[in-house]
Amino acid sequence: MNHILKKSAALLLAGQMFLSTIAPIAAMAEPYSYSGGMFSTPSRGYNSSGQAQGMPSYGMPLDTYFTDNSGNILMYINVLGEVTKPGQFIIRQDADFVTLLSVVGGANKDADLKRTRLMRYKADKGEQLTYTVDLEAYLEDGDRGGFVDLRPNDTIVIPKDEGLKFGDVARYAGFAVSILTLVYLIERN
Repeated sequence: MNHILKKSAALLLAGQMFLSTIAPIAAMAEPYSYSGGMFSTPSRGYNSSGQAQGMPSYGMPLDTYFTDNSGNILMYINVLGEVTKPGQFIIRQDADFVTLLSVVGGANKDADLKRTRLMRYKADKGEQLTYTVDLEAYLEDGDRGGFVDLRPNDTIVIPKDEGLKFGDVARYAGFAVSILTLVYLIERN
């Protein structure tokens, strides 16, 4: 009876090890669905793709400001990386990083907001082409002092946080304990 119990425990541990490697992969494969809601349109007067209504979708220089039918000064901005809706967006001239985050539906849970990069399309004389902006500091204390003014055709990249998360550490530790228990049970037999 004791021998059957040990073999059953070993099979259960082997199954757990197999499932613990497959489950995270299956979870990442599930499609993300966005229902719209508060951030489904950039602002009043624009459609869901970020294109201003009534604006031509061709022939518009990307590195200039332009106006819509109401006289709002607009520009194209590119947002890449760990955001809900990456892409090219039309935003108002006076928009900042917070406005841009709301237009793209916010940052994903894996975003590294401390290392947000702004890459300037055309820099003025003596100006940088790349800036690092700490959006996490803004979320903690509300200070917009570290923001850089946005210009037409700027590209904002929000990178993925590559640090270990508590869930990852717990999963790896559980996997290691399972292997050690399995080895112990096999060697005792």
